[in-house]
Amino acid sequence: MKRSFFLAGLLFMLSITMVSAQQKKAVFLHKQETMDAIGLDPEQQTKITALTKKSFADINKIRKDTELSDSEKKSKISKVYKKRQQDYEATLTADQLKKYNELKEAAKNQ
Repeated sequence: MKRSFFLAGLLFMLSITMVSAQQKKAVFLHKQETMDAIGLDPEQQTKITALTKKSFADINKIRKDTELSDSEKKSKISKVYKKRQQDYEATLTADQLKKYNELKEAAKNQ
């Protein structure tokens, strides 16, 4: 009986490990690992972090706005994401942007 429970637990842990290994890893520019990988200088890192914090605050404000419909919220949130992406790209050099896009593509293809 103990052996069955042990075996079932072991199989469960193995299946969880396999599922997590199969999930795609996303690349987020505001993560320190990504900023280091593409070679952002401290000034760029500060700017990216500020842009991210502002966009998160804007999104939270939109989500809490009870006067907006769900579709209006989605539309406004989408605009915030698009604006943040444009600001990110304006902060990066051409080489950094190329490397960032390569990282995103590699993560997508995993």
